Amino acid sequence: MVSDFSGKLAALAEVVVRIGVNLQPGQPLLITEPYEQQGVVPAAAEFVEALTKAAHDADGGKVSVIWSEPEKLRQMAASADGAAFEKLVRSHTRTMTRQLDNGGGLLCLTGSLPNLFHGIAASTLAALHEINWRHFGPVVQRLVRGETQWCLTPAPAPAWATLACGDLPHEQQLSALWKIVFAALRVESREAPLSFWQAHLSALAAQSERLNQRRVRGVRYMGDGTDLTVALSPRHRWCTAQPLSRRGVPFVVNLPTEEIFTLPHRSSAQGTLRVSRPVNFAGEVIDGIELHFAKGRVVRAAATRNDELLQQMLDTDDGAARLGEIAVLGSAVGLPEVKWTRARDIFYHPILDENAANHVALGAAYPFCHRGWLKFSANRSLIHVDLPVAAQASFVATEPA
Repeated sequence: MVSDFSGKLAALAEVVVRIGVNLQPGQPLLITEPYEQQGVVPAAAEFVEALTKAAHDADGGKVSVIWSEPEKLRQMAASADGAAFEKLVRSHTRTMTRQLDNGGGLLCLTGSLPNLFHGIAASTLAALHEINWRHFGPVVQRLVRGETQWCLTPAPAPAWATLACGDLPHEQQLSALWKIVFAALRVESREAPLSFWQAHLSALAAQSERLNQRRVRGVRYMGDGTDLTVALSPRHRWCTAQPLSRRGVPFVVNLPTEEIFTLPHRSSAQGTLRVSRPVNFAGEVIDGIELHFAKGRVVRAAATRNDELLQQMLDTDDGAARLGEIAVLGSAVGLPEVKWTRARDIFYHPILDENAANHVALGAAYPFCHRGWLKFSANRSLIHVDLPVAAQASFVATEPA
């Protein structure tokens, strides 16, 4: 077991509440997971208890939790019961909407069940994903516009531990996964994690501003199976995962965060991309992804695992086969190398995997990564799926001053 587990868990909860959500005095907090689990898995109960205490210690308001029922979700998917699933999603979305209307914070404990829908037909998963995003999408748009503070962070659970740490004896898997999360959130051996995160976020912001001053015109990713070039709008803006809410409160969209990102021109991606890590989508894992782009669009795609689901994902809408984000690690632009990323080759978690490598994302772009009117350069889609790449990023040319 992890030494001083309760102490590290308390420190982790404090980082998430005070740095991630940055919960304000009297502000209510809703803890859930609306992406695939439709709530927090019961295995995360101890983490939720620590988060609730951290919220109270921060003088926050009422803490509410939406709990997931994985067995019922699995049954809905297995029977392709779209009506029951839509009823659940509609109720979940109404609760989140009320939270936003009341100015409350939102915390999502993600990725606990990466294989929740393993073996379910790809067409069914795609249909359920479309139902979820038809209801949840408007909430996401409000969050992206900064209506309140929100944060996504991993919540270790046995099912995820078995997938990510399956090379270890069963009794060691969950402890090993917790150690990774503690290290990634910088509470493993650091006495002042809040001070670390404040300095780390400031360093990322400084590097982001340096990139903005360079006014680069494109980015090229080159590495194992990857040679991809994208162009940037003249009015692009490099950002970090720490925006400001409309009330002027800083928060961190996901913890951990090691990235600096922007949006590419939606019609610019050209070349090949080999995704270096498995990708979680719609309660399944897609692995061995290779994509070929021409004029900004995926023209050929294949996966060694769940290829049919990959094709369904790319067919979600017109923007699903185009890039909406490009990102580089802070270490790629001068910050120290991130040691926790060497803990394992693959984490089977979107937040951990995307922050362990340079990456791009299929689907929706973030409008705040563009100055002024977006016109037609920014991609729009119901999906946003991060794709880690084992490739170095180089910055192409520079606009004349």
